[in-house]
Amino acid sequence: MKNHSMDSLCIDELLLRWSEELGFADCGVARAGLMTEAIKNFRESVQRGFHADMAYLEKNMDIREDPSLLLPGVKSVICLLAPYKQIEKQQPGIPSIASYAWGDDYHNVIRKKLREIVRRMKEVIPGLEARVFTDSAPLLERMWAKEAGLGFIGKNGLLISKKYGIHNLIGVILVNTQLKYAGKIVSNGCGKCRRCLDACPAGALAAPYIMDARRCISYQTIESKRVCTEEDFKVTRSGYIFGCDICIEACPWANRGGFTTWPEFAPLYSAILDKKIIEFSVEDWTGLSEDVFREIFKNSPLKRAGISKIKNNLEELTKR
Repeated sequence: MKNHSMDSLCIDELLLRWSEELGFADCGVARAGLMTEAIKNFRESVQRGFHADMAYLEKNMDIREDPSLLLPGVKSVICLLAPYKQIEKQQPGIPSIASYAWGDDYHNVIRKKLREIVRRMKEVIPGLEARVFTDSAPLLERMWAKEAGLGFIGKNGLLISKKYGIHNLIGVILVNTQLKYAGKIVSNGCGKCRRCLDACPAGALAAPYIMDARRCISYQTIESKRVCTEEDFKVTRSGYIFGCDICIEACPWANRGGFTTWPEFAPLYSAILDKKIIEFSVEDWTGLSEDVFREIFKNSPLKRAGISKIKNNLEELTKR
């Protein structure tokens, strides 16, 4: 690679080729700049208390607005879609887990692939500086993916690709070099549809594009430090003990995009219980010790909540 001159190579074409080789569904690039309008909406949401107890969302507003505070001299924001749509389904009566969390922790999986892309870019572009992120920095990733031409923001607040659907996680690479930027923004594809708003049993979608985390099943089952009885809003959790897929599955765009081919996202198998985690019964969960939980979920997003939180979520589930 490094033996070729830039005249005989197009880094933009290489970027697309590499992203495809590494299994990403799509890749696009936005020109780095200030996220002035988006940060206004973000600030307003925080001021209204819709971020619940996630105090970290109140911080680093300046960084969220200006990516050059993460990488001085940044010129381009590369966005990639990591597909996690599952071919398997959880059976009725089994405590539900959001499908993005069935396999290994996506932060680690995606970052590893992003670093590989950066490694390849550095072979072609001497002096390249880059930083990689996936849901791990004060960066408005969905808005950047929209600017990169990868999709539109749905009424549930999620990025939706008209070609690859809604079951995608976002990886971001900031680089200090100019690339080929997205030619146009994808038009909004929601129209008059409000299936996500109507489907949410907790009323977390306060209005189109407005998420009130205090009522969100995902927030209450993962991020909230409170036990169920202490929540400001008592909501129906619809069988979920970690995260929630209800507004995603209700979306007509969920039918787009193929099933993930990333083995890292396949449901984790526990040799201890001789079954996949999506098959764990109420009794399986309640019987887990702290040590066994740590062993099974050492590479899983579920470790963020921890076994005591999950068992508390389970208590709320079994009361109903």
